[in-house]
Amino acid sequence: MTTAVFSSSLVRKEQAPSKLSQLAARVAAALMESRARSATRELRRHEAFMTDLARRQDHSPLFLDQSEPLPFKI
Repeated sequence: MTTAVFSSSLVRKEQAPSKLSQLAARVAAALMESRARSATRELRRHEAFMTDLARRQDHSPLFLDQSEPLPFKI
């Protein structure tokens, strides 16, 4: 009969992440969340601007038609 003996040095010990790596991970997550919120806010602002421009162009006689000459010289 064969018996296998494992040394405790061969067993991989799982180490908990250090405080510095935990802090770095939290900072990175907070930065990504902040960037995502900022991008969402910018997208909403852009969509509102585009909607406002479309509304003004549809209902305002002040906008030029495609056939009208430009109001300035090129």
